[in-house]
Amino acid sequence: MKYLSKLATVWIVGAGLAFAGPQDNTLVVGASQEPTVLGGDFLSIISNQSIKAEVENYLLVPMIGIDADSKNFPIMVTELPTLANRRLRSVDIGGGKRRLEMDLTLRSDLKWSDGTPITTDDIAFFNEVGNAKGMPVLNPDVWERRKLIVKDKLNFTVTFEPAFYTDTIGAPIGYAPAHVMRPEWQKVLAQTQNLDAKRDAARLSEIYRSFFQAFGSNRAINQGKMVWSGPFRVTRWAAGSTIELTRNPNFWITPPGGADKYVQRVTYRIIQNTNSLLVAILGGGVDATSRVSITLDQARSPQLTSRAPGRYDIWSVPGAVWEHIDVNKFTNVERVKELGLDDKRTRQALLHALDRDSWVKAFFEGFEPVSHTWVAPVNPLFNDKVRRYEYNPDKAKALLAEMGWRPGPDGILQRTVGGKTVRFEIEFVTTSGNAIRERTQQLFAEQWKRIGVAVKINNAPSAVVFDAKYLNRAVEGTWTGMTMFAWVSSLAELGNLFKYKDLNTGATFIPTAENNFTGQNIGGWRNDEYDRLAAQAVVEFDPEKRAELFARMQVIWAEELPALPLRFRADPLITKKGLVNYLGATYSGGNNYPNWLPWAIGWTARGAQKLFDQAKYATAISTK
Repeated sequence: MKYLSKLATVWIVGAGLAFAGPQDNTLVVGASQEPTVLGGDFLSIISNQSIKAEVENYLLVPMIGIDADSKNFPIMVTELPTLANRRLRSVDIGGGKRRLEMDLTLRSDLKWSDGTPITTDDIAFFNEVGNAKGMPVLNPDVWERRKLIVKDKLNFTVTFEPAFYTDTIGAPIGYAPAHVMRPEWQKVLAQTQNLDAKRDAARLSEIYRSFFQAFGSNRAINQGKMVWSGPFRVTRWAAGSTIELTRNPNFWITPPGGADKYVQRVTYRIIQNTNSLLVAILGGGVDATSRVSITLDQARSPQLTSRAPGRYDIWSVPGAVWEHIDVNKFTNVERVKELGLDDKRTRQALLHALDRDSWVKAFFEGFEPVSHTWVAPVNPLFNDKVRRYEYNPDKAKALLAEMGWRPGPDGILQRTVGGKTVRFEIEFVTTSGNAIRERTQQLFAEQWKRIGVAVKINNAPSAVVFDAKYLNRAVEGTWTGMTMFAWVSSLAELGNLFKYKDLNTGATFIPTAENNFTGQNIGGWRNDEYDRLAAQAVVEFDPEKRAELFARMQVIWAEELPALPLRFRADPLITKKGLVNYLGATYSGGNNYPNWLPWAIGWTARGAQKLFDQAKYATAISTK
């Protein structure tokens, strides 16, 4: 009875918003995660959450977008740089490498939400902050290779040397509001003047985080400290509840028929328990789902599909979101050394113990494939001919026996390490409130127990798990075993998730104090051949040769198994009837964001014109 009372409460809350959409030209989006910060953290130093990027699609448009067909289209620039218009030039610099030069011109009618013109000053400011000493950027190789030349207030050139084949996908550089943030940045420069990038990395990181927090936190946003370039601006952010966005009158693009015919207010409802979010959808309190919302099995549940006819469209969008388990391999962490997590045999055994084929059939009925590497089947670089780890508990036990593990009195494996008896109990972390992950966690824990491995579940909210001070500090033991989450991949695949070092630039990708915890190779895997192949692949512009190099990288990866591959998610997309241009496609917006064209989202009942057909990009889920 208590459970029913809780569900009823959520339903009643949702009912208040049930039919708000077309009546007052609003959109209510249901999401299972909340951004840690917005806007001011323009380099994603504090958070690299997918939900952050999605909400910011409404608030901060890119210079060059990626449409539903994975093609570049201009948003802030007058035209795309191409070889034909000579705004894109490729120069041979020897050694099989090139330099790319891109000339771009900003539109003359660009404005921030406070009416201030957007100019190359904002691009130069972005570039200056990102190049600051010790700045813990996500992809350091980009900053090593990219140079900016400002010609005047509207014209600029971006060069990449050596050029990577991904440099022409999407925008070559970003921007940030110099007129708002520069005064505070000057204070940061004064604070960091006498600090050394390596010796004082931790102090630099804290100073930079404080700077971004001052403009991106919930409090800063509600105080109006940030300005926006997109079709919407934040009017209120109620932590743990809602984020309200309203039309930005200074936005320069007018959708067909006039902006008044399209959505005027967007409200993100944050319901972190996905079962409760499903109830809110059933109650009519959600017009559309975020790409971070309920899971595919919930979208296909009879309780939703039976009520959907005439009310909702339910889609399965092929995704490039890789669900996996990262493993801590830093041997300076005592627990990692005791369990032998740095030994590939341990990771191979853990994967052999999982019946992933039965798992995806039971949980997703074949809509989501088991993954064998980090590269998605929809990516042209995908290699299907790699080592696969079938469900084989006996093989798992044999691998662990090779390492000295023997069943203890309670059936859990133990061995002697450094003169003491160690019990194989491993920490397992994921985002709390995500029903599918928590159910998966319980299933996997039971399967590992069958081979003598005990699991200690230590979940936390997504804001905690995805904070760089947690996820990126495995070397300090912030997490000591396994963390299950997803990386969102794109067409701009560089292999950076598992590089130690980019041999073209010298940038390192394993987060440690020495590089100010920069990079996304959070588990600390290192393989010299992989790095060598990656260095060749990223500068190779011939598609076939590039695919061959990535194929070999995937073979190495599948043998070494630096992470445990689980599945590639198919994203459920649920929209109320009559909502148009809220469209999901595998690489739309770069990463399957349904709001990649935010200014054109609207209701046909209010005069919005339908510009796209979702059926071209997704499979309809039966609502019979």
